[in-house]
Amino acid sequence: MTPQRPNFGASAPLQQAIEGIQPLAETIWSNLALLSQGRQHTRILFTSTEERAGTTLVAAATAFGLARNTRSDVTVVEANLARPALSAYLGTKATPGLSDLLVGQAHLDDCLHLVPGCLSLAAMPGGTSREVIAGEFAAPGARDMLETVATRTPFVIFDGPPLLTHPETRDLLQHVDGVVLVLRARTSKKSSARQVIERIEEAGVEVVGSVLNRFKRDAPFGSTT
Repeated sequence: MTPQRPNFGASAPLQQAIEGIQPLAETIWSNLALLSQGRQHTRILFTSTEERAGTTLVAAATAFGLARNTRSDVTVVEANLARPALSAYLGTKATPGLSDLLVGQAHLDDCLHLVPGCLSLAAMPGGTSREVIAGEFAAPGARDMLETVATRTPFVIFDGPPLLTHPETRDLLQHVDGVVLVLRARTSKKSSARQVIERIEEAGVEVVGSVLNRFKRDAPFGSTT
């Protein structure tokens, strides 16, 4: 059976973006599928060294690829509360989402939205846009909720903002098995990448891969290392 093409319900430019990055996502999801062998749950955090690296796009496309090709249930959670974008890429409702759940204005089940065209993929968008409250991801209630989400489906993808400048992303490390680092060609610095990797390894988490996004116009899908 030919896999159904995604219907993201987004504007044409956004839909073209997520479809265009699929060849890169194919490499990532297939590696994560291999990593999952023998595991009950595989929880992966996507983060970056800087803003606008394309982390949400890469995470969304990878989650869709996993759900479509492994026939497994997948959950993708957007942890960027100030600038949420996941719902626009996947064509789900923007609210309620994680920000609403953290402050008790929504229930967990209400914040998980099935993705059109791929009903084995559930997305928890960032929710109502707001700044993060210092320490809220580390609060006991938030930790319990995040652990519940992290074990909800065989694959869970966390889309986090840049780790060095967002402490809440570091708090997510206790809920994941590995990290994919998204770098932006011509702007990401090696020194920043080394700092991010050090922080991840200090938390006892493995960097399972890195992505060089927006490599060049004649190779629009970037490369993996």
